[in-house]
Amino acid sequence: GTFAILTVWSGIPPFCFILFFTQMGFGEHIYYTIALEMGEHGYALALGLAVFMFTLYMLDADEWTSHCGSIFLDFFILTIVFGLVLLVLLIADRFPYGMVCLFAVFHPLWLLAFKLMFYGEKDTRTFVSWLSGPLFFISIVIVVAWTAWVFSDPDNEWNIVARVVAAERTGCEPNYENYENCRKEPGSEETCFYVEKNDGKESLKFPDGCDQNCTRVYNDCLNGFILWIGPVLISMTTFFLSFFCTFLRTGKSYHSTLRHHKIPFSYGSVDDTTPLFPLLFPPPHQCAFFLEGAREKDVLNFGVVWIFLIFAMWVTTSLAGTAAGVAAALAALTLASFVASAMFVAVSFSKAERNQNAAAVFERLRQKYGKHLDVGRALFVVTCAPIVLLYLGFSTVNQFIRRIGIFPCSQPPGEEGGLFTSRTRTQVDVMKSWDRAKVYTFAVYWGIAFMIMQVIVANLTVVFLSWIIEATEGLGLAPITAIMCAVGVMMFLLPPVPGVPVYLTLGIVLPAEGHKTLGWAGSILYCTGVGVVLKLFSSALQQKGIGQNLSHYVKVRQFVGINSILMKAMRLVLDKEGLSVPKVSILIGGPDWPTSVLCGIMRLSLPQIMLGTTPIIFLIFPTCLSGALLYMASVKDETGNPEFAWAGTISAITLSVTAIVQFGSMIVAAYYLEQTAGKRAADVDAILDDREVKEADDKAAHLKRCYRDVTQWDMVPFTAKLLLQTSLGCIITSCYMVQLFSSLCFTPHSLTDSIDDNLDGKVANLFLPLGWVAGGLFCISSMLLYLFQSWGQQKAHKLSSGVVVSASPDESPIDAASTSDASGPRYS
Repeated sequence: GTFAILTVWSGIPPFCFILFFTQMGFGEHIYYTIALEMGEHGYALALGLAVFMFTLYMLDADEWTSHCGSIFLDFFILTIVFGLVLLVLLIADRFPYGMVCLFAVFHPLWLLAFKLMFYGEKDTRTFVSWLSGPLFFISIVIVVAWTAWVFSDPDNEWNIVARVVAAERTGCEPNYENYENCRKEPGSEETCFYVEKNDGKESLKFPDGCDQNCTRVYNDCLNGFILWIGPVLISMTTFFLSFFCTFLRTGKSYHSTLRHHKIPFSYGSVDDTTPLFPLLFPPPHQCAFFLEGAREKDVLNFGVVWIFLIFAMWVTTSLAGTAAGVAAALAALTLASFVASAMFVAVSFSKAERNQNAAAVFERLRQKYGKHLDVGRALFVVTCAPIVLLYLGFSTVNQFIRRIGIFPCSQPPGEEGGLFTSRTRTQVDVMKSWDRAKVYTFAVYWGIAFMIMQVIVANLTVVFLSWIIEATEGLGLAPITAIMCAVGVMMFLLPPVPGVPVYLTLGIVLPAEGHKTLGWAGSILYCTGVGVVLKLFSSALQQKGIGQNLSHYVKVRQFVGINSILMKAMRLVLDKEGLSVPKVSILIGGPDWPTSVLCGIMRLSLPQIMLGTTPIIFLIFPTCLSGALLYMASVKDETGNPEFAWAGTISAITLSVTAIVQFGSMIVAAYYLEQTAGKRAADVDAILDDREVKEADDKAAHLKRCYRDVTQWDMVPFTAKLLLQTSLGCIITSCYMVQLFSSLCFTPHSLTDSIDDNLDGKVANLFLPLGWVAGGLFCISSMLLYLFQSWGQQKAHKLSSGVVVSASPDESPIDAASTSDASGPRYS
């Protein structure tokens, strides 16, 4: 009975969303009617909400504790919530992901409301644990219903005609800036092509002089695709909530088990072998927390879920260039999942519980991950620095209002006065206590990694592979296969390049030629076989040719942390003969180049690694199939209409399967590595340290301490501080440009696009003016970081040699860089 009731209640929000805001229901009529007819008021509403919330913050509304103040505060909060919902509706044509994110926020609140009305006596965590089954069931029902809807009517399929129709119905503006010749006539806002409906079937018509490639004016219009794929996004978000509820249930089972067995606890019992990644249904003996640690573990599990979601960035980058909207949909799902997970944590604890456990959580994180917290702080700096600066500005205004006392309910400015409020001063003092040189350096590293993934991998790799597709067109199957194998090996040898773009390219190129002799099914199987052979050969080359040769160098083994618990756990898993879920998940889910090279550095058995890699076929097959379907979807008949109208629909589904396989294997790999480090701690400890690496670590430890000492922020001269801070500012600006204004930085380009048509034959045209600015800031940041580190290394070497190091602000780091030992190790 409870399962059925919770299923019905949990299914109401997804049902309403699908009915009113997707193509399966009345989405196009409701969703965009509001946006098109009232959308011009969106920015005014956004400004009004911003001013209203700013005013409440200035007046310390969160401190209105009186009865009257609480009533006013609740009313204002409801007003803000209503305003945000209306705002999302008004700007839906410009930000189509907004409704998905709104659903993710309000779904947990809907479930909590049901709990308050009918299960008020139940503990929140107990109630949340009941939801995993109903939510999972609903997610499956949604997918089944959507699949049946798609194939029930050809008009429900997704192809180029459907994209054009959806763009016109939703009021998406054509991109005439890059396709000026696609206007119906000079100065007209109508396209030169149009949709004609005969006998109930829609088709594209291209008059004389209208290029069939003019449909690209709607390449940036994702509104229709989000409406079409919306039920899948809702299903995946609901599945994520089910997954998260299961995590919370594990915390409850730990708590109940410990009370049942009356196991004594102390916080000091937690050590470095405590597993971080719990199984969905873990055995009780794995628990190593005190009773309140069950709640703490829930919060840590929440952090684990966020780590899993970061993996989605790799998956999204892998699928860049598909032009099917799947990558964009995954980005929306990732954002929605972040919001949903935060909401679930918020409703799973009372305010008293959150305050009670916050200190314990932070203390545990500090004890277990204290050496690596600066990496997390750096991620916070590079992602949130502009928000922090804005917050400091607000705090300054708030403090000014407190001082002048114009509002009687404002908090006192504090005895010590100051520019910021007491709360902000405390937060600033905490940030000042960080090792700022180290944090800023890691922040620049995060930014560099992001730019490499977003620019080099997600854009330049796609352009190169699209050129390969063009260059091999018309060649025989054998020459194309040889060329693609050579290109594939070359791409696999580049560390940041994932394998999925290579498999997608194989799926586009080989079936395009192979279907003439092998048929479509035969050519896809042939492509899959080539992909498997290419992956195995490249992995062997990376392992034996690169990794094993590099294993002779102590510095390489030291760099990868061969003596670390993670590497030892990885060795235990991969050294096991035969096939196993942990072994396969690591070899498939891990990044291609680093995983294979590490196997070589650890000198693992090549035949066993090749055996463990063979299940890669479950990733390669759907990827090659997706590539073939993308090509088939781009094939047009003599009238300019798609020859395979159904291919676009199937490609979106298979690309989703590809993402799930890759993402799922990453999650399983991360889980089993942590389980091995925790459950097999004795076996991990039994693996002997690499003596040469240990000696090198001991020698390097002194130099690292010296570097840390000379780069203490109070010791760093002004010029060096300016270099590092400027480097940080440049990389943050560059990352924000690329992330928030991607369409202004890069020309959209997919694997099936032509460089001649889309980029006028010049790869440089991929970069728009703002893109060149972002790239320039990236280069400046890298150069300034090098200068700072060179200065720090020179000072560290002097200190390690017993030379007194001066903190004189007159010494230039640029002069230090010119005399530093360029061949020496770099530390940060």
